[in-house]
Amino acid sequence: MISKYLRRLKFLLIKLFRIKENAHHVSLGFTLGFLVHFIPSFGMGPIISTISAKVLKGNPLAGFISGVALIWLFPFLFYLNVLVGETLFPYGIFPSASGMPSHGMDAGIHLGAVFFIGMIINILLFGLIVYYLVYTIMKKYRLSFLNIVKKWDIKK
Repeated sequence: MISKYLRRLKFLLIKLFRIKENAHHVSLGFTLGFLVHFIPSFGMGPIISTISAKVLKGNPLAGFISGVALIWLFPFLFYLNVLVGETLFPYGIFPSASGMPSHGMDAGIHLGAVFFIGMIINILLFGLIVYYLVYTIMKKYRLSFLNIVKKWDIKK
């Protein structure tokens, strides 16, 4: 089962490194595809990745590849949104709407606000980091990475 996923990853990486477009468009597409996983997309991540990459002038194939290859990261990124938001805005910092504490409703509103704030911060931070990394790899090391990936020996 693991070899099946490794073969799929190898195929997607080869497709990514063979894209014949400049490094900026590929990096932008890949980054937008990755950033979709911070947002609850209800299973539509790969489609949203492709569309967002096309609309924002990135490479749609790179967006689709990162949308499919990194879909397993969604639960971790979802938790990271809550963790970052809760770290910056601990419970009790947002006043209750009615002025009276009702822990059930306030906790839900707080969790939603914390998730949203964490999501925005993570998208900005990870967007810059992933774009820079992918841009550097595509600009300077594309052929080296392609040769390394091609040499992977994955047993059936």
